Amino acid sequence: MSENGHRVFVYGTLKPGGHYWPQFCEGRVSSVTPAKIKGTLYDLHLGYPGLRLEGDTFVQGFILTFESQFDFDRLDELEGYMPNRPESENEYNRLEVECISPDGVELGAAWIYEVTPAVLKRTEGTRISDGIWPI
Repeated sequence: MSENGHRVFVYGTLKPGGHYWPQFCEGRVSSVTPAKIKGTLYDLHLGYPGLRLEGDTFVQGFILTFESQFDFDRLDELEGYMPNRPESENEYNRLEVECISPDGVELGAAWIYEVTPAVLKRTEGTRISDGIWPI
């Protein structure tokens, strides 16, 4: 994926205008594309959401393209993800999924961070029915 940059679907605090946008994304991404994916969004009651790839609803967000491996790797740290650690020990796991535009056009694959079932249970996450995390 690095030939054309690292594409990441963001749906919470990394979105443009979100809490972590200035620190992790602003001036570090080469493109920002509105997108959505099938899944369910949860309020984790920690100031940020979690996404599960389940259900028939859509989660709204953006595909960000990071050109720098360093900037891409920083997201793993922010999301509590370590690729060599057992999935159950991560806060989120990074997966590649197909994204579509808000009007249904296929946009190709991007990385997403999916919250683990253990974190969702521990935080008593509540479903966000419209699939949109407010900025």
